[in-house]
Formats: sequence, C-alpha cells, structure tokens
Amino acid sequence: MKRKNKTALVPKKLLEQVPPEELRKFVQKQAQRNTDYACELNDWLCENFVQFPSLEEKFANRVERLFTRMEKKMGWNGKYNEYGINWTAVTRGMGDVLDTLKPELEKGNGRLVARTILKFIHTLQEKADSTIDEDEYLELSDLHEEFAEILEESASSESWSLKEKLDVLRELRQASHYSIYKKYNFYPIKSLCVDFMLTALPPEQAYMELIRLEPCAGGDLLRHRVNILRKLGREEELQKTILSNLRCDEIVFPEIERLRDAGKLSEARDLVNKQMSAGGRSEQSLKLLLDIVKRQDDQSAVIETLYQLALKIQRSLYYYKKLKGAVPSADWASMYDRLTGQLDRRKNEAYLASIYAAENDLDRLYQLIIQSHDNRFSLTMEYLPILPEKYHPELFQYGIAVMRDWVSKVNKSKEYAKFAKTLIQFSRLPGGAPYVTELLAHIRTTYKRRPSLLEALRDFH
Repeated sequence: MKRKNKTALVPKKLLEQVPPEELRKFVQKQAQRNTDYACELNDWLCENFVQFPSLEEKFANRVERLFTRMEKKMGWNGKYNEYGINWTAVTRGMGDVLDTLKPELEKGNGRLVARTILKFIHTLQEKADSTIDEDEYLELSDLHEEFAEILEESASSESWSLKEKLDVLRELRQASHYSIYKKYNFYPIKSLCVDFMLTALPPEQAYMELIRLEPCAGGDLLRHRVNILRKLGREEELQKTILSNLRCDEIVFPEIERLRDAGKLSEARDLVNKQMSAGGRSEQSLKLLLDIVKRQDDQSAVIETLYQLALKIQRSLYYYKKLKGAVPSADWASMYDRLTGQLDRRKNEAYLASIYAAENDLDRLYQLIIQSHDNRFSLTMEYLPILPEKYHPELFQYGIAVMRDWVSKVNKSKEYAKFAKTLIQFSRLPGGAPYVTELLAHIRTTYKRRPSLLEALRDFH
C-alpha cells in the first residue's frame, strides 16, 4: 500500500495565512521530533509556496534540499551517535529530479538539464561526508551513468548557444578534479566530460580539444579521435593515426573488422600483420587473422594461424583439434612434433599431457608425468587409468607416498575431508584399492588419537 503523504494533511489555505517566520519555527520544531517528516514538510512547503524567478533556480533549490536529509549513523561504539547525509534519499531524490527534467529535455531545454546536473555535482562536492557505504556507492555510480546519457542528449540540443555549452564543459573539467571523485572513484567523470564535449562541439573544434587532451590520455580518446577524423572525411590523417598507434587495440581492431566487413581482405590482413609485429600475437589478433585467411581461402595460412592459436590458447584442445583437422594426414606427424616440441615441458605440462593423451602417445605421457616436479600427483590421478599397466606400480608407490606424507601433516577438519575425498578417488583407480587398504591400516594404527581424522575415513571398511 502506498504511503500517504503526511504533508497532504496540512490544509493549504491555513498555511497561506501563517507568516513565513512561524512556518520556519514549525519546521524546526518538527525536526527535533521527526527528521524525515520535517524534510518532507520542508520540501512540500518550498514546492508549493516559494516563488523562484526561473525554472533553473527552482531546480537548483530542489537539488540543494536533497542534501538536507539527515539520518542517524552508527558510531564506532555500536551506538547511533552521529548524523550524516541520507545518501539513499539523495540519489533517489535526484532520480526524481531527472524524471521531472526529461520533459524539458524533450522540449529542447538542454541548458536547464545541464545546469541542474552541475548543481548536483557541485553540491555533492560541498556536502559529501564520510558516510557513503557500498550500496550508496553503487547508487551514486548508477546515477552518474544516467547523468552521462542525459548530458550527451542535452549537448546535442541546438536551443542553447555554443558559449553556454562551453561554460558547462569548463565546469565539468573543474569537477573532474573534485576530491569526492578522487576519494570514491564511483564514476570516471573525465569520460563524462569527453562525452559532453564530443556531442556539444562542432567536429573540427572537438578534434582540436582531443589533440590537446591526448598527451595524458589512452586508447579511448584515440578511438574518439579516429571517429571524428572519419566524420570529417580526413582519411589520410586517420590512417596515419592508426599506424602510429598499432599497440592501441581500441582503434586497430575495429579498423581491421571494418576493412574485413567491407570486403577489403588484403588490407585487413596487412593491418593485422602489422599489429602483431608491433604488439605480438594476441588471441584476438590471431582469431581475426584466421577469419580473414579463411575468407581468402588461403589454406596454408589457415594451418599456420591454427598452429599459432594451438600454441597460444591452452585452456582447451579446441584449436589443437581444428589444426589436426586442417592438416593433411600425411603431414600430421611432422606438425605434431613441431607443436609439442615448441611447448615448454615445465610451463605447459597440463596442456602437453592432454595432447599426448589425445594422441594416445602414452610413453611420452608417462615420461612427462614421471619427470614432473609440481604436478606429478595430479597428473597421476588424471592419466593413470589410460597408461599401460607396466607403469602403474611406480606411479602407485609415488602416489601413496604423497598421501602418507599428506596425512602426517594434516590437522584440520576441512583438510581431513579433502584427504578422505582424494583417498576415495585414489582407491577407484584401476589397481589402487590394495594400496589404499594398506595405507588405511597404517593410519588407524598410527593416528589413534585423531578421532576427527578417523571419522572422516569412516566410509572405508
């Protein structure tokens, strides 16, 4: 059920007869008893009885009043002994203000919208205290996201002058240095400033501003710069900008995709090769190259790119399988040796093991496991079932030695449970049960004074 507005119970005609000083005293008296009601009453009185010379001043006053909402805050001793800004009321109240402003924006009154948002930003800097918590931080971040959208829309309005837009831009730049943003970092206000600038200024002027900003900027501003150059039709300068910044993924990859989608495959391939020469073979660049050479029906380039992807992406065998499918059967043995020979045994153990297993290259798999320093136990648990039985005794003896050492050091209930789970997995390995039976006998004899350990092993008989 919707809460009834308390102020609606106050007869308007009665209030019109009360001197302003008496009304002020009444609100102050209410504030001592009920802060929320006093704030609500004050907002209602201002909305209905205070006359403002302009809509801008009316909205500025409304924003200012949002920050008068106070709430009790928990002190260090656990008691509610201090007051702070009711941030939830502030952010939601500003959301209501934006909803009221949107019809003005539709009328083309962009200046009013921008000035009201700036009023909030300035007041936020003046009034902010140390009481912002995680939820309020998120609400303020969401609010600023909405600011960016509305400011960009207001900047496109032609109903207010370029000079007024430049004034707003100057204030936004000043706000980007406010301590509230440096302290909480809940919104990259410099991005808001750039978004407003790009929409408000004519392309040529916006471009000159970007040039001025870029010495201390990154890829995002370069992306804006490329977009403006394309809008201005300055293709030669655009291409020079891209070639001078081949390590900047934000501008290079979209350009490669644009060329590819336009059917300019040779140019796209040339650019992706230049990008890889400058910045190395990244996963994204290799995937783009693969798509391009497939469209060109260049099978040798497809195979080479799949090879590079199989080396690069080791989280699965996806590109290894694609490579094997693309290489002629007669050539696969040499490609297999090339691939596995390129992978470092110590750095790529898990990936190499999965390839050996997929190829049924079990002697190499065994040698990899037995020579492993850090992963021998986990590799043993994973691959022993597919290895020839002649290798089992050595691997079982090693695995049981690891388990015996582990149980001698384990001393916490959570570790007991993990140990018991691993022991169950070990017992399910083909031929593993006798080794586990022997270890259990050792544990029950040696660790009689560890009831928690013995309880964790109760499922073993």
